[in-house]
Amino acid sequence: MKFPVLQGWMVGSGQRPLRKQLAITLSAIFALSILVAVVLLNQLFGLQARDLIDQRSSFFMDAMLAVREYTSKDVNPIVAPLNEGPGGFRPESVPSYSAQTVFAYLKAKPDYREYSYREAALNPTNLRDKADSFETGVIERFRSDPSLTTLAGEKSTPLGPMHFVARPIKITKESCLVCHSTPDRAPASQLLTYGDSSGFGWKLNEIVGAQIVTVPQKAVFEAKDRSLFTTALLFVIAFVAVGLITNGVLNQLILRPMREISRKAEEASVTPATVSFDERNRSDEIGLLARSFERMKQSLAISMQMLKDRQGRS
Repeated sequence: MKFPVLQGWMVGSGQRPLRKQLAITLSAIFALSILVAVVLLNQLFGLQARDLIDQRSSFFMDAMLAVREYTSKDVNPIVAPLNEGPGGFRPESVPSYSAQTVFAYLKAKPDYREYSYREAALNPTNLRDKADSFETGVIERFRSDPSLTTLAGEKSTPLGPMHFVARPIKITKESCLVCHSTPDRAPASQLLTYGDSSGFGWKLNEIVGAQIVTVPQKAVFEAKDRSLFTTALLFVIAFVAVGLITNGVLNQLILRPMREISRKAEEASVTPATVSFDERNRSDEIGLLARSFERMKQSLAISMQMLKDRQGRS
């Protein structure tokens, strides 16, 4: 298979010193290798960054689910009876409240300031949990496809693109309907705190909302870009070092002996008897070349001697 462009370049390269040709060739090979490596590493680091974002999102979602489970099993049985008596409603018995409160403490830390966790509902008891347009769209996706258990994607925010993971909030326990079926079944303290106009009418096995975790992508992808730049820089340094070493080795093993043979061949064309191709003892191609020049020198010496003898007889 022929490559006209490469052949043209190789023909033109004959006009340059061999050392320069080697330097240009190595530079081209290394530059192409670095370019291909950077492109492939960018794809690989990008996949790793997305995996890291997915892992962070899943971890926070699982953590909030654990808080909900703890509240439902251990806190609610203790606090719920208190809500039946006089006084204000104690929201600590509600898994949603506990999960969002715990997350609020976590969000107060600088490292998690851009993270968010929402338990949004179409008809919540607490209006602060009312779903916005984006959250409503997510909830409707779950309602239209009950088999869908997780939804993930990218969300645009004033802070930049965010990765979100959402899971449906489905009424699976009859006990949940005590507070959310009809106002007459709800604790008096709940009605006193939140009123009787919202958070009711829920049904068993109905999807009423969604848990949504959002994780910032900017910091992860900036770290990916820094890693890619550092790796590319190390490649450049390594290839430059390899190029210099290779160039030096080629000069020592090939170019210098070839220059020496060329000098001796030029000298042998005038005075062959005074020239000795010591490189002929080598076992490589340089030795083969030196032996060829040695035979040529001997033939030239014989020819010149025969010419002298003929001139002496004439």
